[in-house]
Amino acid sequence: MSDETKKEEATPAEETPKVEEPAADAKADAEKDAAEERRKKKEASAELTKRMQKLALERQKENRHERLKVIQSDASSHLSSARTFQELNLPKYLLDAIFEMGFERPSAIQEEALPRILANPPRNVIGQAQSGSGKTAAFVIGMLYRIEIDSPATPQALCVTPTRELAVQIVNKTVKPMAAHMDGLKIQLALAGERMERGEKCEAHLIVGTPGKVVDWIKRRTINTKNMKVFVLDEADEMVAEGGHRANSLLVKKAMPKTCQSLLFSATFPPEVVEFATKMVSNPDKILIEAGPEFLVLDVIKQLWIDTRPYDGGKLAFLADIYTLMTIGQSIIFVGTKREADNVYRTLTEQDYSCSVLHSQVDNAERDATMEAFRNGESNVLITTNVLARGVDVDNVCLVVNYDVPVDKDRNPDFETYLHRIGRTGRFGRKGTAISLVDDQNSIQILAAIEAHFSTGGKEMIANAPADPEELADMIEI
Repeated sequence: MSDETKKEEATPAEETPKVEEPAADAKADAEKDAAEERRKKKEASAELTKRMQKLALERQKENRHERLKVIQSDASSHLSSARTFQELNLPKYLLDAIFEMGFERPSAIQEEALPRILANPPRNVIGQAQSGSGKTAAFVIGMLYRIEIDSPATPQALCVTPTRELAVQIVNKTVKPMAAHMDGLKIQLALAGERMERGEKCEAHLIVGTPGKVVDWIKRRTINTKNMKVFVLDEADEMVAEGGHRANSLLVKKAMPKTCQSLLFSATFPPEVVEFATKMVSNPDKILIEAGPEFLVLDVIKQLWIDTRPYDGGKLAFLADIYTLMTIGQSIIFVGTKREADNVYRTLTEQDYSCSVLHSQVDNAERDATMEAFRNGESNVLITTNVLARGVDVDNVCLVVNYDVPVDKDRNPDFETYLHRIGRTGRFGRKGTAISLVDDQNSIQILAAIEAHFSTGGKEMIANAPADPEELADMIEI
């Protein structure tokens, strides 16, 4: 049947006058259509990622320690090591705990740092190695090694970190398991919300806290530093950077005895920060594991950037449409401001997507609960600011999204923050993907500057991906 015949048959002899629908009905129909469109998008996204979810489940069943062993046996890997923990002459209570935690051999930073950390007389150490390389375990071993269990407990080891989330993680994920056989050891968190009455003394052997609270307790003599043996700055580049926590870090360092060992660790150490840190601590041993910027970006992290300008609804709509991809394992979405974090959270939850939000203006108790739920897998998608960019380690994070590209206070590319953000995935050699969303030319230029800073030899580091959820599903590595 020809198209003309069809047209004639479908055309009535007389045209029926059009009846205008009431505005309310039209609005209801539009809302219904929009809801149906969202439903279809969710179904399509879920269907696209079924095969990836199956792969994720298979990988989760693999033995983590076996994967770690393979990585450490590779002589070309930054995690490889020739020494054993037994050769470090550690006491049995520490050795037993180390092996129970699944460590088999020291990583590169541990191999180089631990002989110096455990030396007598103690050596001051400035250590740099990329994210997930075992820095935390290195300095925690050093702290526990020096502590003598006494009663009442006197503070002997202090670790200061930039955020409460990192402090809690260090205690719960490393200190407590590693001290499992140290009967009588007392540990104290020094965080906002932790109260000590005036005149009350901190009776703990090991303290982990944030700079403001630690300085407050030292000034009030809540922390007696007389017997302090080990002082650690974690994420030390931020802790001693001008514009970071330098003033408080110097106050804490000044309160330490001259004989106290100083350990400064970070994934990044800009030259000017290394120079200042070298003046801050006496005659430090500097251990920079593959310190060039091209070595700091983990090769296990696949990096992509997506121009969302052509996408209907922009990057917020694109983020919603890849939600199912973000829930295959766990994902962290980094935004530039607290206001934008709340905006993204509100938009996703209004579309019935499950997620959580965390930034510095969230109540401390709620921050702790949100972080704990994310660690336990009760929440799969976490929206946050740079408060979580550093050090926080959640095993199943396989995707990091830079909703806003990282910039410093002057709106220049923030190279270190980019590195720390993407380092929340790819932990200890596991695969991961980092996606940066851009929606203007300035963001593209910032990302180009970040790539130029880290890549060498003209090699592409951040690949362009299309603003297409279906094609993106094929590119993500988990």
